[in-house]
Amino acid sequence: MRNRAHDFEELTSRVQRQAQERAAKLARRIPWQVLLEARNQYLEWQEFYYWARSILESEGAVPEWLAGKLNEMCPGFLASEKGNAAAEAKEAESTAIRLGEWIEDQIFAFAETGGWLPAVIFYAVREPRYQRAATCWSESVRNWRTTKPHRYPSLDEWRLNAATCDESAHLLPDIRKQRECFKLVDSARLAEAVSRYIDWEAFAYWARPALGQEQSTIHEVAVEMNARCPGFVGSNAKERTRKAGAVDEWQGLMLWIGDHIFPEAKAEGWYEAIVTSAGIHPRAIRTMEFADHCDEIWSGHLPVPYPSFQSWRRDADQYVDISSSDSP
Repeated sequence: MRNRAHDFEELTSRVQRQAQERAAKLARRIPWQVLLEARNQYLEWQEFYYWARSILESEGAVPEWLAGKLNEMCPGFLASEKGNAAAEAKEAESTAIRLGEWIEDQIFAFAETGGWLPAVIFYAVREPRYQRAATCWSESVRNWRTTKPHRYPSLDEWRLNAATCDESAHLLPDIRKQRECFKLVDSARLAEAVSRYIDWEAFAYWARPALGQEQSTIHEVAVEMNARCPGFVGSNAKERTRKAGAVDEWQGLMLWIGDHIFPEAKAEGWYEAIVTSAGIHPRAIRTMEFADHCDEIWSGHLPVPYPSFQSWRRDADQYVDISSSDSP
């Protein structure tokens, strides 16, 4: 007899993979800079949504002062709610739900019309900033229903409170454990490290096709690597080359980068926070996709001359896959 719990886990995992693949396909059609800007905008609006929702659910109604803010930020929203019989029956609960729908329908109509809103949402909800806002909402409602505050916080005050919340509070125990490293570094320092890591990862992707090739064919790469990674192209790298291919060489280079470029983060225990954050950044994802694209079109025959890192990185930043679509 099959285990129903196991079947459910398999189904959930499959649905999640399908959602990720669909989001990735949609995202590849959009310049990563546009996707990043839309993601950040979505995060700002989700903070507004969770702030308003926490007040709505705590009050059980729409306070007059909040109505003024809603009319300012979301003109026409409350007027449309008044004509909704279901909304009037359960005003606060329905208004909170409809507010989220209104934001996506109106504020992000440009992405919804273009068919890539799921990509924006997919990457936004994986950001610690989003998870902290969701945690702050649930904690606010629980606290305010127990003890009504003398004054509700403004949106800016609420955002400051949200920034201090534990983004892993609602995650599964094993994932929470993995994210403990995020508590070892402040957000500004982490953001700077992530930006540098993405640059170095791009460099490693640029060098990857040439790794493991004969020395004469990687002259351009060797010169650049000797300047940026002194000691990597040498006896140790040659030994690894004899044992493995370019992919393993790339992994070796990434290990070298971690050890030599981010030693403080490793020593202080938050290096994995850098890797995890880079793994959900639109620029890093697009760079990886462009590297795979180059592997495909080069088919093992490296171009001569090999492109400079600067030109390769520029092409990676401009890369979109217009053949990607959401059709099966």
